[in-house]
Amino acid sequence: MQNSQFDLAAATFTAPVKRIFDTQGTANFQHSIALVRLKAYINRYVALVQGQPLDSTLPLKSATVRSVTDILGRFSALIDATPPFPGPRRYGNLACRDWHDKLNASIIHEITQLLAQAGKLSGTDTPADTAICLEVAYYLQNCFGSKTRLDYGTGHELSFVAFIATLDMLDMLADLQPSDLLTLFDTYYSLIRKLILTYTLEPAGSHGVWGLDDHFHFIYILGASQWAGMTTDVKPRDMLNRTVLQRYEKSNFYCQALQFIFRVKSGPFNEHSPILYDIASNVKHWTKVLSGLMKMYNDEVFKKFPVVQHFWFGTGFFPWVNYNTQKPLPVYENATDPHEDATESVLHHMNIDNDISTESVRPTPGPGLPTYHAALHSSPFIRTPPPNIINNTSMASTRTGRMNRGPMGPPQSRSISHLIVSPRHSRSLSPLSRTKPNADMYPDLKR
Repeated sequence: MQNSQFDLAAATFTAPVKRIFDTQGTANFQHSIALVRLKAYINRYVALVQGQPLDSTLPLKSATVRSVTDILGRFSALIDATPPFPGPRRYGNLACRDWHDKLNASIIHEITQLLAQAGKLSGTDTPADTAICLEVAYYLQNCFGSKTRLDYGTGHELSFVAFIATLDMLDMLADLQPSDLLTLFDTYYSLIRKLILTYTLEPAGSHGVWGLDDHFHFIYILGASQWAGMTTDVKPRDMLNRTVLQRYEKSNFYCQALQFIFRVKSGPFNEHSPILYDIASNVKHWTKVLSGLMKMYNDEVFKKFPVVQHFWFGTGFFPWVNYNTQKPLPVYENATDPHEDATESVLHHMNIDNDISTESVRPTPGPGLPTYHAALHSSPFIRTPPPNIINNTSMASTRTGRMNRGPMGPPQSRSISHLIVSPRHSRSLSPLSRTKPNADMYPDLKR
């Protein structure tokens, strides 16, 4: 971690720009300081909430967390002021773009006020102040889904984690308490669910039925960490019991996420959410669920071009710099990348998820290098027989219950049960951990 430590005094900030244009860019991303920092802060937050229940009635201790939740509250009020257009629509409701316009008009002011209150700006409206505000604002603005595509997915969820990390790097969350962090994420996820339901947002880059969830992943990691650190009789198999989910949805993110699935999907759980069903059916301990979901996040988010192509890089918080050499990483543009459709080819030099003025530098095409995805596993993900043992299958039916594979196809990984129980996957995402996981903590599952 030493080579990637953030030094505020030495940092220079710029508006984030696009650096991942193809699957080779995804491979380069694996060696970046940006990714090392993302993993480190993810590990910090996962460790922080371990064994901690969510209690929204507790007063917030962090002034920064109070300010951010207030900002999210104002964004939620904008949804109320921007009702969806009437009439059925195949894809997302276009009123969502009006909501994004309203958010775009206020985001820089909100971030400027937030940083100024924390004493992070000079107060003289210098170019340096503008740059740091743009860099922080980018990650907040891009955590609410795409204005253009009218979708939401794990890349947007990652952007919110990155936003929190920028505040952490600025020492605005130095004494962050578990209860504050849980409330912060709860406020964010409540807003996102409101967006999805109000404007019928599409899944972004979904694997369809072969994915963990249409929209989320990190929320399950947080929820599994909450369970993993508790002395409780609730086991992964209890996630198949609707009564248990209803009892704990206000205190646990895993239950909260599953309850949302039941709200927006109809049909047998094992058919529309086979990965989550596989976990509940085959994994006995929450520590194994947590380690498997962390490994899956690394494979299905950080190593997937359709997800990380929309994560942009500034020079301060998440620089496009090689972790080992401390030199800028190469940028290759492949205009004929098979993972990019015609619309993306036209728009990929624009910040299509927001309207913040950021100009991407168009790089010189590099040599034809082998793609990263060719090296990933491609065996089936599910191996559990699908008997329907859900206690209560009365769920609201919506269009999100359709069971196609989605534009990304099945995940290029092995069974989720294998990821969870294999000792070699028991490592956490980064060296920053409250504990030191080892193989003995995650023995093979004995069926």
